[in-house]
Amino acid sequence: MIPPRLLPLGLLLLAGGLSRSIAGDSLSSVGQLPGEKAPEVLLPKERNPFTRRDEKPTEITADKESEETKLRAILRSMPLTGLVRGGASDKVLLGSLILQTGGPVPPLLKGQTERLVVAAVTEKQVEIQFLETETTAEPRRIFIPIDLHPHVTAHLPTLPKITEPPAETDIHVPE
Repeated sequence: MIPPRLLPLGLLLLAGGLSRSIAGDSLSSVGQLPGEKAPEVLLPKERNPFTRRDEKPTEITADKESEETKLRAILRSMPLTGLVRGGASDKVLLGSLILQTGGPVPPLLKGQTERLVVAAVTEKQVEIQFLETETTAEPRRIFIPIDLHPHVTAHLPTLPKITEPPAETDIHVPE
């Protein structure tokens, strides 16, 4: 047993002897030292796994939504707040647009290439049709439901209704 006062010295000697034996064995098993390595040349098309990547990958800025999808989303998000039946054609108020049966839908997007027309207005829905250049294709349609019933959007809390008059003992009259 090593005396307590010589314990640190014993550990140092033990560690020094181990490091020499590890260093002697490991130099032959390492293979190549850093100075002996030849640099690896990558072609411009090859991916270097050791480079730092951007946080946001660069993407080609292509529209992920087609013009038709954008038009459908815009028309379905507009509130339908009025319906007039009778006369030569039926009319609806869709957002700020007044649409009538057989009439065109004004452009909703900047540089819009698709042309839309109101095909039909019924009590239950508005049918908007894309004007196709090919007559053989089935016409693309957008159906917007008509629901003019009132809906409660917020219910505010109220005080509870008092059904019984207060008891006489609750009333305090100063004398």
